[in-house]
Amino acid sequence: MSWYYLEKDFYDYAEDVEGVNIHYVWTPIASVPDWENQRVTRFMPVVQASSSLLSEDPSSLSTTPGISSAPLRWRKKIVKLPQRILDPQSGTLTSRYLLHHYFEIFQGGHRHYSPLYTEEIATDANSESTVPQADSSARSSTPAAVHADAKESKE
Repeated sequence: MSWYYLEKDFYDYAEDVEGVNIHYVWTPIASVPDWENQRVTRFMPVVQASSSLLSEDPSSLSTTPGISSAPLRWRKKIVKLPQRILDPQSGTLTSRYLLHHYFEIFQGGHRHYSPLYTEEIATDANSESTVPQADSSARSSTPAAVHADAKESKE
């Protein structure tokens, strides 16, 4: 199976955020996610923790409501998604599907959850393919990774 890679970001909204996990699942368009059996959970490490995430002139933020001059922490995870999934209605593989995800935030000794986000994924893989047979010749090689930016933050 070949894969599609998508970058997900999370900006800590408070200084006492201890850790963040991303939980995600993909479904055909208009399908309901099965969180109990298909959820993928990944830890999101801090990739940058400095005032460099602020503008060149951090003092300019002090007059902006809701934005503090404290350093922000940026977390990032590259999630691995399939190039194509089975569309149960047509019986063919499709490169268009839904990604459902939310963040689990550990803050001040407590666990909090973000809202659920749903976005359409279009990998641009060949959508006209039929379901491959179970033999080894049906397996495709993995192409170079595709990276797309999708910025998420808890506001």
